[in-house]
Amino acid sequence: MQPLIRNEKRTLTPEKGQKILANYGTSISLEKAEFLLDFLYKTSNLSVSEAILRAVTQEKKLWLKRKKDVLKTKNDEDRRFVCPCQYG
Repeated sequence: MQPLIRNEKRTLTPEKGQKILANYGTSISLEKAEFLLDFLYKTSNLSVSEAILRAVTQEKKLWLKRKKDVLKTKNDEDRRFVCPCQYG
C-alpha cells in the first residue's frame, strides 16, 4: 500500500476502527483498517462533493428560470404600455 500524506485531522484511527470491527466479530489487520478508513473518507468526500454540485446545479437552473420569467414579464409589461396611436 502506498504511504498517504494526510492534511486533514481524522477522529477515527485505524486502531479504533479495528476495535469497532472486532466488537462485531470481524478481525482485520491494522494495514487493512487503515486502507478501509482511507476508502471510507474518500467515498464520503465524493458523496459530499456530489451533493454540493447537485445543489449548486439545481440552484443555477432555478435562478436561470427566474431570470427568464422576469425578462418575459418585463417584455410583456413593455408591450402593454405602448400607446397604439404611435404605430398606426
